[in-house]
Amino acid sequence: MERYRSGGTISGVVGMAAVVLLLGWGLVSNNDGMAPWAFPALVLGGVLVWAILLRPSIALHRDELELRNVLHTRFVPFARITAFRIDQMTVVEVDGKRYVGSGFGRSRLTINRDAKVGPDAPSDRHSVGWLVEEKVRRRMRPHDAVAEPGQVRREWAWAEIGALAVLALATLVTLLVA
Repeated sequence: MERYRSGGTISGVVGMAAVVLLLGWGLVSNNDGMAPWAFPALVLGGVLVWAILLRPSIALHRDELELRNVLHTRFVPFARITAFRIDQMTVVEVDGKRYVGSGFGRSRLTINRDAKVGPDAPSDRHSVGWLVEEKVRRRMRPHDAVAEPGQVRREWAWAEIGALAVLALATLVTLLVA
């Protein structure tokens, strides 16, 4: 499996470190610490940083493409893909339906540079996005003409959804009670 992410990783790690530092400061400080509602709010912020900046990605498995978004993941068999491109976001078309992956993309400048370089240039002259696009295009051809490829499926990110709901409720309750 090959996993690719956009540039939110550094921001996400910095955000998570800030959450941990603020939680630590709130636990260590006695009287001048944070309000009780700030603790679940900080953890809620940490889950949001994880879900928005660190979780999204695309992955190339043996037979399918994984589009991991903020609150769900789509698995698209390569043999079912009719069109694929990586612009600001990854866009996959299957049987007339579009599926968008927010976890990997290219800037307009990078897209223009890749277009100027041309497809026959050495791979070190292209962006990672262009190289991933080419890998997916090679895998789009059916591996086995006899076997029926699987269906596109979606899996919800229940851990993230549950954590967001519980922490939002905990923040609201502690804000109203304290």
